Amino acid sequence: MSDPKVESLKNEITYSIVKEFNLQIDEVLSICESEIEKLMLLQLYRYFQKHRENGDWFNRYYELEFIEDEIMFGDPDISLFENIKLKERVKKYNYRKAELMFLKNIGFKVKDSRCEGIPINTIESKSNSPLIDELVLREFEVRPQYSVAIDGIEYRLDIAVILNRKTFDGKIIESKKVALECDGYDYHSSPEQKRNDDIRTRKLKKSGWKEVLRYSGKELHSLKSKNEVHLLFEEIIDILFI
Repeated sequence: MSDPKVESLKNEITYSIVKEFNLQIDEVLSICESEIEKLMLLQLYRYFQKHRENGDWFNRYYELEFIEDEIMFGDPDISLFENIKLKERVKKYNYRKAELMFLKNIGFKVKDSRCEGIPINTIESKSNSPLIDELVLREFEVRPQYSVAIDGIEYRLDIAVILNRKTFDGKIIESKKVALECDGYDYHSSPEQKRNDDIRTRKLKKSGWKEVLRYSGKELHSLKSKNEVHLLFEEIIDILFI
């Protein structure tokens, strides 16, 4: 049974943007494994979208768009095992076929208008403009059911929020990542599950993840005002900037 709040929030977002949004966001939401994940994902989208619309935050973020995954079989550089995994992914998440490609929107990304400066000699200079060479651009990615391999074990995170720091020509200098878990506290309440969660959290942090944050459905549904939603996601953004 779908969550009424998920449908309500999706309709609120859709009201202010193009009709194609329904197809794109439905593809992303279909990857989520729970209604809590869907609600968190939509609230994140709304958070970035609202910053582009109102008041003092106008133009803080720009180019809010969906991330489309493209899969083509028959690549000689891909092993048989990798090919099987790709086919399983295409089937599981119901990719659409376009000629020889299989396509699906798997998340969204947004650029941060606040640039930062770095010394020219710390990056590979490809432009003739010193000003461009000194700029570092920031781009956030939000991806549900994000796969992470650590010590030969595959972990699937409910939602990954990734901050990529890039040079002006698109070269990634650094990526910072936060994992959001939306299964709820009840699911993680047993001693065995808590122990498994602690082990996974330690492994994620050791491999470079900044933090693993857990949210219950009750907590997300209790957010009544836009200011409460804003404060929740500012916490996530602040962690990525540390």
